[in-house]
Amino acid sequence: MNKKSIGLDIIIFILIVILIIVFTIYLKNIIYDKKYIEKVNSITSDSVEIERKWIIDKEKIPYDLTNSQISMIEQTYICFSPEIRVRRINNGEEYTFTVKTNMTSDGMIRDEMEINITKEEYENLIKKREGNTILKTRYQFLDGDDLLAIDIFSGELEGLAYLEIEFESEEEANNFKSYDWVIKDVTDDENYKNGHLARYGIPNSFYEYIK
Repeated sequence: MNKKSIGLDIIIFILIVILIIVFTIYLKNIIYDKKYIEKVNSITSDSVEIERKWIIDKEKIPYDLTNSQISMIEQTYICFSPEIRVRRINNGEEYTFTVKTNMTSDGMIRDEMEINITKEEYENLIKKREGNTILKTRYQFLDGDDLLAIDIFSGELEGLAYLEIEFESEEEANNFKSYDWVIKDVTDDENYKNGHLARYGIPNSFYEYIK
């Protein structure tokens, strides 16, 4: 076998390896996307929200957030009791109207009704604004079987960051073991609900937690 033939064999082998790697990554992404969509649909299939929330240090997030579903959210409340809000997402790609009621004493479970609305409906509704508009970027992704949402706030809430996880059942939520990189579970703390943030800003306790 001459050197030219050996060189060609090596090139073919390298190309085959590259194709296998590319196909494996492609297949992995397809499987992940399917699993992600199924998880989101499963969680949003009913009118009950089951969610836990933690304060985090955005500098210590152990994920590459560029690989997540990224949404820039402008969240405005038009009523605090009951909690009614509208969102402008990704500079107008989507507008939503949400009503949340019947929150349990532990802050974990609420009834939720959310629908998509038009830009015109959104602009009419925000005229009824109460409190400040919340600005945040949401990074949503799967970690194993868990659907994580990391919210990094800007504007008047600059510096605040949350990890939120929605669950399919109360049992699943209660059995979940917090990550060791989070700072504080604030699920049951009314001061860290978004409606409270829109009215009063970052709670003083936040600065104690992050010391």
